[in-house]
Amino acid sequence: MNHELKIHPQFYKDVLLGVKKVEVRKNDRNYQENDLLILNEFDPKKEKYTGGQIKRRVDYIIKDVLGLDPEYVVLQISKPL
Repeated sequence: MNHELKIHPQFYKDVLLGVKKVEVRKNDRNYQENDLLILNEFDPKKEKYTGGQIKRRVDYIIKDVLGLDPEYVVLQISKPL
């Protein structure tokens, strides 16, 4: 499944550079391993999209662990094949 999501510029840059390899998201989309995240850069100060876009695959999901809100998941991401 594909998920179109907003991502703020500072995080967009880190994902693009390969430094940021996880996304913490509310699990309101029933994320699954091998889903595709389409991350669209969104500048909240200007309240608009910048046009930047990155695609990442969900490799692993952490959920239902102590300290993590039950409504949220940690998505380990990588470049799609």
